[in-house]
Amino acid sequence: MILLALACGTEPPPALPPTIRERFGEYAFLTPIDTPSTVPLVAGGEIDTRAATCATCHAENHAEWAASTHASAMRDVQFFAEMQKPDQPRWLCLNCHAPTSPQRAELITLNTRLASTTSIAALTTGPNPNFDAARVAEGVTCATCHVRRDADGQGIILGPHGAATAPHRVRKDPAALAGICQTCHSPGGNIVITPTFPCWFETAEEVAAGPDAGKPCTTCHMPQVERPAATDAAPHTVRRHAWTGSGIPKTTGGFSTLLGRGWESGLNVDFQLDPLRVTLTNARAGHALPTGDPERFLRVEASVDSKDGAALATDVLRLGQTWDWGDVATARPAKRVADTRLLPGEARDWTPQISAEGADTLRIEVLSVRLTAANAEGMAGTRLDAQLLSLWPAGQGAIDGFAAGYPLATYVYRLQLNLADGGLRIADAPTLLADSIALAALDPKLRAERLKIPHP
Repeated sequence: MILLALACGTEPPPALPPTIRERFGEYAFLTPIDTPSTVPLVAGGEIDTRAATCATCHAENHAEWAASTHASAMRDVQFFAEMQKPDQPRWLCLNCHAPTSPQRAELITLNTRLASTTSIAALTTGPNPNFDAARVAEGVTCATCHVRRDADGQGIILGPHGAATAPHRVRKDPAALAGICQTCHSPGGNIVITPTFPCWFETAEEVAAGPDAGKPCTTCHMPQVERPAATDAAPHTVRRHAWTGSGIPKTTGGFSTLLGRGWESGLNVDFQLDPLRVTLTNARAGHALPTGDPERFLRVEASVDSKDGAALATDVLRLGQTWDWGDVATARPAKRVADTRLLPGEARDWTPQISAEGADTLRIEVLSVRLTAANAEGMAGTRLDAQLLSLWPAGQGAIDGFAAGYPLATYVYRLQLNLADGGLRIADAPTLLADSIALAALDPKLRAERLKIPHP
């Protein structure tokens, strides 16, 4: 029969595309988290695992989460503008921004065959019977960390204490809770998904190489507090759910909650005169400053002014990664070409190339920058396709207003020294955040001028 088929010109069936496992291996970030939609109640029946349902008993945790970047992961104009780029692996991006299986209309497992790496529907192994459209907007939600399947296949809540009086099933599993962060924030593998998409997050590796090696992310990013874990429960030691991170919120309104949520910059700044030298120290971050998204950087500016406030001289230092982002047309892969970030505990001296001769005032200020103004301007013209609008129907309207009011940076330090009398003023945190709000509200051209780096 084989000879007959060949003689008749019958072609063999085309080879099947590879599965996710065959192409990339078995990393946790390659698929959504298998999370059940409900958890059985101890007294019978069940309860759903939506964030609003969790808030019924865990109101303080929910309120902190609702003000966090996690909660806005699927209402983020930068994220959706990035997904619209032609080489972005949308299926992978969603695994961290909408990480639980009920948030996905299509089933995706390690056995899903990769007909395409840059779509959602092209990867599907079939419709998801447990899809819950209401959960998509929750982004990185309660269930991401706290809901799993037990040995019997039913849902169970993972908790740090395993309260025996909880109305739903609970399993004490602090190790699982402490380790979930790096699934997205430091996924490992350094695999190439598409040529121009480096999912380059090395925070866990940075911590492991520094003085905080062995400490979980929760040590700093979920500080302990004494309060009830749930309604009518006795106070005990629990962790906050605020995750302030770099202190650059997704809306200007987010600046108002940062201090109440415990935000503090990890940077220390010192200086000396004659000659001028600025010392920048990563004093409180157990990872590099900045970490995470490779576009982030610290913009350090030193300037001297005349008595009437005119700028006489300015120098700017950029601390961050530098990338060649590759090229879609030629498939040239992205690669990192430089890295000037501050490692944990590192102190670095900078000698600004300015002269204080004839000057009245010295200023030193530091901005933590999420995204350059030039990249923000490019994103503002993005037109979302139907697939992305199905995930965030209001997304196009949000992107159309992207240039106005979207925070690109946060002031983390400012010093003003009167060179004549030695009078020194260092801005406090409320002042810095108020100035950050004003910066976000600037005309885009003025903001671009304020954030630019004059030279490499």
